[in-house]
Amino acid sequence: MESEPPTPPTGASAAGERRPLAVLAVTLGALWLLAGALFKLFLGTPNDLPPIVREFPLELGLTYNGAITIELVIAALALLVPRRGWIGLGLVFLVFDAILVRMLDAPSCGCFGSKVSLPPAVMLGIDSGLLVAMLAARPWRLAPRRIPTLVLAPTLAAVAVLPWLLDRQVTTLAEPGIAHSTEDSGAGERWLELDVESWVGKSLDETPLADFIDLDSLIPDGIWVLYRTTCDHCAAHLAHLAQTEVGERMVTLVRLEEKTDNEANRVVHLMPEGGFVQHAELPDSLTYVITTPGELIVENGIIVSAKEAASDQ
Repeated sequence: MESEPPTPPTGASAAGERRPLAVLAVTLGALWLLAGALFKLFLGTPNDLPPIVREFPLELGLTYNGAITIELVIAALALLVPRRGWIGLGLVFLVFDAILVRMLDAPSCGCFGSKVSLPPAVMLGIDSGLLVAMLAARPWRLAPRRIPTLVLAPTLAAVAVLPWLLDRQVTTLAEPGIAHSTEDSGAGERWLELDVESWVGKSLDETPLADFIDLDSLIPDGIWVLYRTTCDHCAAHLAHLAQTEVGERMVTLVRLEEKTDNEANRVVHLMPEGGFVQHAELPDSLTYVITTPGELIVENGIIVSAKEAASDQ
């Protein structure tokens, strides 16, 4: 008895399969990526970026907006064309996992901006889970979703320009006491980069500090420390200075104020005291992009050395 010849694949089975679980897995991953991008866009600042990303050899605003643009475009592509978009989504999750592994000791990954604190270990578990679920669903076997190029291309282009329309970077002017913002959309916090290591060789008057601090009222010598009251590393560093700085040089403590500061979240309590200590503040109207504590060594108003994330080692 002869068997019937197999029926050749036709229709959807020839071009791909309808796999609802694969569509669901890609959609969930894309929505998760989209949520993080939108939180950073509207509620975050470059200070939320991992240190390894902030060290890219690009202007910080370009790095920040570029990162958000990539996330938005990949999320949109995955939602619109799952069969192709899952590739970029998977690569992004792999990059995220590699970065998060190096941040496991940090209190927050910054993936959802400064207003949402999410431990890196939790984010690593979520990203990895979404990646595994997506690969297990085999989205490469999906039937193609036909979207005209004349629709897809403008949609992705519109998504890509969004971060650049909402740029909130603040630039400083040469005249002390004045700060100028770029075109402000009103979305999220305005931010100012304090790249202290680039200040070496400059006078204090040439730094953004001159726009917010009356430098004429301070003695421009000694060690200057930029700190946040909610920063554990700042607390440890200032406690160390309280023991080692005994008046042989001036100590200037510059507090970076934040709108969320209160006594409940304050961790800085011990710091140098005495007639050789002077204080200054930067207002909470801006978010300051710097890994605190920042430390400057100043001689006659000139910064001779500087570093972020200063430690006692």
